[in-house]
Amino acid sequence: MSRLENLAPAGTREALERAVAAGADAVYLGYAAFSARSGAGNFDEAALRDAVRFAHLHHVRVHVTVNTLVKDGELDAVMAVLRLLNGIPVDAVLVQDLGVLLLARRCFPELPVHASTQMAIHNATGARWCREMGMRRVVLARECSVREMALCAAEGIEIEAFGHGAQCVAVSGECLFSSMVGERSGNRGRCAQPCRLTYTYRGRPGAWLSPRDVCLRDDLPALAEAGVCSVKLEGRLKRPEYVAVVAGSYRRAIDALDAGRFRPADAEEKRQLLQIFQRGGLMRGYAMGAEDAGVICPERVNHGGVPVGEITGVRGGLAQARMTMTLHDGDGLQLRTARGDAEMVYAGHEVPAGGTATLRLREDMRVRPGDAVVRLADSAQLQEARELPVPPIGAEVWLRAMPGEPLQLTASDGTCFVTVEDEPVAPARSRAMTEEDARRSLNKTGDTPFVLRALHVRTEGAFVPVSALNALRRRALDALAEARAGAFARKAGPELPPPPERLPRDGLPTTVILRDPAQAAGLPEGCRVVWHPEDWREDALRAGLDALPAGTWLGLPTVCEEATLRMLHRLTEAYRDRLGGVLLGSVGQLGLAWPVPYGAGPGVPVMNRRAAQLLLEAGCAFVTASCELTGRELRTLMAGQPPILVPAWGRTQLMLLHHCPARTYLGLTQGHAACRMCDEQSPDSLRGQTLCDRRGYAYPLLRERLPEGCLVRLMNAVVTDVRAQVAEAGWSALWELTDGREAAAGCTLGHWQRPVE
Repeated sequence: MSRLENLAPAGTREALERAVAAGADAVYLGYAAFSARSGAGNFDEAALRDAVRFAHLHHVRVHVTVNTLVKDGELDAVMAVLRLLNGIPVDAVLVQDLGVLLLARRCFPELPVHASTQMAIHNATGARWCREMGMRRVVLARECSVREMALCAAEGIEIEAFGHGAQCVAVSGECLFSSMVGERSGNRGRCAQPCRLTYTYRGRPGAWLSPRDVCLRDDLPALAEAGVCSVKLEGRLKRPEYVAVVAGSYRRAIDALDAGRFRPADAEEKRQLLQIFQRGGLMRGYAMGAEDAGVICPERVNHGGVPVGEITGVRGGLAQARMTMTLHDGDGLQLRTARGDAEMVYAGHEVPAGGTATLRLREDMRVRPGDAVVRLADSAQLQEARELPVPPIGAEVWLRAMPGEPLQLTASDGTCFVTVEDEPVAPARSRAMTEEDARRSLNKTGDTPFVLRALHVRTEGAFVPVSALNALRRRALDALAEARAGAFARKAGPELPPPPERLPRDGLPTTVILRDPAQAAGLPEGCRVVWHPEDWREDALRAGLDALPAGTWLGLPTVCEEATLRMLHRLTEAYRDRLGGVLLGSVGQLGLAWPVPYGAGPGVPVMNRRAAQLLLEAGCAFVTASCELTGRELRTLMAGQPPILVPAWGRTQLMLLHHCPARTYLGLTQGHAACRMCDEQSPDSLRGQTLCDRRGYAYPLLRERLPEGCLVRLMNAVVTDVRAQVAEAGWSALWELTDGREAAAGCTLGHWQRPVE
C-alpha cells in the first residue's frame, strides 16, 4: 500500500497552524479570489506568501483552490492569480472552470493542476481525460465507490478522495439550487446551502436534502488498497480546533497503517470526532456503500454533539443533571426538550461522570426531568487542540571561534546546510569563551521553529561577546529556515503567452432535449432532437433507440459508473448509422473516442469563451452556455456567433442526487441498486413527487434509472422562459422538455437580468 497523504483544510492562518501541529502532510486553502469557499477566511497575497513559507518550512505542501466558474470579464484577473501562484510557488492549484484549465496548462506549463471535485470527475474515463489534459491529480466526486476509485487510480493519475466531514447532497459542480433561488452560486463560492433547509415530502417536513457527515477513518486500508494517494478532510469553514482534532486522528491512523498496526478507532477517539463536529452522526459515505436513509438525516441539520447527561430535577431557575461524562467549566451545552432546544454555557466546578451538576437556567428555558443534556463544545478538547504545539525542527550547529579568524556558525536540519560569519575573533585578554558559554547562548532557540539537537564547538583562547553569539545564532537559523523552505518548494516555472482565442462562427438549429420520445410530436421543423432517457438500462435504451427517428441524438447521463459508460459507448457504436450524435453529460466523457459527432450539454457548463475554446478544440461540435449568465454577459460569450447553445426554455435541474427521497422517507438503507418501486408503480415510489419549500414552491423529483441504481433530478419549481430574448439576439436556443408538468408551472427569466454573485 502506498502512503496516504493527510490533507487538511486551512480556511484561516490559525487553522493552517493547527493543521501543521496535528501532522498534516498538505493543506488546501483559498486565495482571496476565485475560491469555492468564499465564506472561509482565505488569504490575500501577503498572507498567502507567509502561509506558504510557513508550511514549506515544516515540509507541508500547499494546494490553492481556484475552483469557481468565471465570467469572461474575470479572465484577466484569473491570469494574475495564476501568475502569483506560479511564482510563490504553491504546490498545486485546483480548478473547475475549463477556461481556467486552458490558461493554467498553456500559460504555466509547470504549475501542477488538480481537477477539483467541482469538475464532477467520477469514473476512470474522466480520470484518463484529466491525465491527458496534463492534470496531475483528480479530486473525485464524493459519490464514487471505492471500486470506482480503484479503476480511476489504474489510469495513472493521482487520486484524492474525501475522507471526513460534510457531504454535499448534490453532485459538486452540478448544483444550481442556491443560484436559481437566491443569486448566490455554489459554482462561484457563494452557496447559501438551501440543502440544509426544511422541505415537505408526502406531507412530512424534514431536512430531506441534508446529509450526515462522512468518516472514513476506519476505512483507510480500503482507500490505500484502491490506490488513493490523498485523504481530504473537509472543513475550510470550520474552527481551527476542528482541524487539529480531525487531522490528528487521521495522522495517527495513517501512521499506524504504514507501520502495519492499523486498528479501528477506539471508543474515545470516536467520541472525540463526534464531539468536535458532526451532523446526524458519522456515516461511511457513498465510497463505502451508504445509501438513502443511511446518508440523509432529516431530523437535524446542525451539530449533533455528544449526550453527556440527563435532567433529574428542576427547582426555580436551577436544574439538576446526572452526568454520564465529565462536565468541564466552559462546556457548551444544549438541553433537548419536547418544546425545542435550548443552548447554554456551563460555568462551575468540574463534575465527573456519575456526579450531579447544577445548571443555571435562563428565564426562557423550560426543561423537565428526563430531558437530554448534550455537549456541543468540550472546553477541554478545544483547549488541548489550541495548545497542540507545532513540532520543532531539529537542528545541528557547528561553531568555529578561533582568534584572528571570522566568527563562523554552520547550521543544518540534516539536509540543508547554511553558514554565516561575523568579524574576526579577538583573542581573550582574561577569560576565554568555553564550550559551555557557547552552548548557553546557542541553545536559546525558543523564538524560532528549531530545537538544538547537537552542538559542536571549536574554540581556543577566543573572546566572543554574548551579543555576537546571539546575533549569529539568529542569522544562522533565519538562513536555515529560508534554505529549508526553499529546498522543499518546487521551482517556479516559466510563463508563456496565452494562446490566440479561436472560436468558429457556426449557426446551430434549435436543440430540444426530450425525456419521452412522444414529446417529439409537434416540434418545429429543423430542430435537433436529443433523447435524454429516464431509463439507462440496456434493454430500455435499445427499445427507445429503435423507435426514434434517424438522426436523433442521445443525451448521456451526467454521472455513471465506468461499466455503464462503456455500455453506452458500445450502443453508440451499434447505432452509429441511426444516431445524429451524442450530447455529453460531463466533461470527463471526452475521455472516450465517440464514433458519432458529440456536443457538450448543460452538465458541462461554459461561462467564458476560453472554456468554449477548450471544448471545441477537443472535438465538440457545439457547447452549452451556463444558465448562470445574464443577457449582457451572454452577449460577450456569443460575440461572433460561435457554436454555443443558450438555454432558453424548460425547468432547470437544480441538483443531481444520489439518494432517493422516496427510499429515505421509508427509512431504507440498503437495496438501492435493486429497487423496483418506480418500475412496478408502487404507491411509495418517487413518481409524481415533489419537495415543497416553506414558501409553497414545489420542486419536481425525476428519476434517472442507471444499471447501478437510480439518480434523482431535483428540478426548479418554475420554468425558465427566455425564448423571446434568445430569438431576438439571434442565438441558437436549447429547450428541455421534462415531465409534462411545465404548463402548470409559473415562469421565470432565470438569470437573464439577475447576475449571480
